[in-house]
Amino acid sequence: MNRLIEVTKGSVTEPMPRSTFRVSHRLDGHPLFALDRLARLAASLPADQVEFNGPVAPNQDPSLTPSNGLTPEETVRRIEQAKSWMVLKNVESDPEYKELLDACLDQVAEQTGGLMGGALMRQAFIFVTSPGNVTPFHSDPELNFLLQVRGQKRMSLFDHRDRMVVSAENSELYPGKHRNLPYREKFEARADQQHIAPGEGIFVPIFAPHWVQNGSEVSVSFSITWHTVESQRLVKLSYVNAMLRKLGMPQADAGERPLWDGVKVAAYDALRPVYDGLKRLVGDRHKAIALLFGRRQAAIAN
Repeated sequence: MNRLIEVTKGSVTEPMPRSTFRVSHRLDGHPLFALDRLARLAASLPADQVEFNGPVAPNQDPSLTPSNGLTPEETVRRIEQAKSWMVLKNVESDPEYKELLDACLDQVAEQTGGLMGGALMRQAFIFVTSPGNVTPFHSDPELNFLLQVRGQKRMSLFDHRDRMVVSAENSELYPGKHRNLPYREKFEARADQQHIAPGEGIFVPIFAPHWVQNGSEVSVSFSITWHTVESQRLVKLSYVNAMLRKLGMPQADAGERPLWDGVKVAAYDALRPVYDGLKRLVGDRHKAIALLFGRRQAAIAN
């Protein structure tokens, strides 16, 4: 059987591996990743599903991210000269890309005995990058296979528990927080550097900080993500820890106090519908947080 994605037998022994591992795939040359098809996809997606910018650095200040002055469609069509980075988000909203996402993750689940690839919150993202451009240092709150379709890139990947690289506070989530993290060149000595070419891919563990240096050609990558019950629990715990820390209460890392972790996750489950209702009512997350936690804490979302 010619699978779209191949996971080496024995490389997965748990649902949420803490370290990266490599996979192979057969998506290079797939028509859904031709630049013309991606340009049409970029033009069809709503604005909140497209993010793109001009040249950036690993330690990019989100507030100073430069624009490239182009439309999403123009960015894709001119990507070789545009000196830009682009991500097309939640492309599973297009039926063709959803079918491909599901096929890939179904095959991952089959090959890992159901340990990976699960059915919770499957999402897909496509990265289109100019030669030599950078994806800034950041982390993502999901399980992820990054599959290289065109061009080459190098990912510097770090352990999210390494406090020499990322503090507990910076590793946590809260409403309105940007994904970018502070980066220093000295971190690189602690990196797991992964070079990927077309037909190759890597697993990126949940919350693992990383940045990406593109090669000398246009790059296209397909990111397929999902959650497990445990990964959803960790995301909820991260939000609660961040909120409590912002209120002046230092928190232990996830897993150090399991019973207390359970109380915090239950609190999240109780308060999240209230927060979502307030946000719909007032139309703004900053105001919703101010109402929920007191106006003094509105800065949590900044």
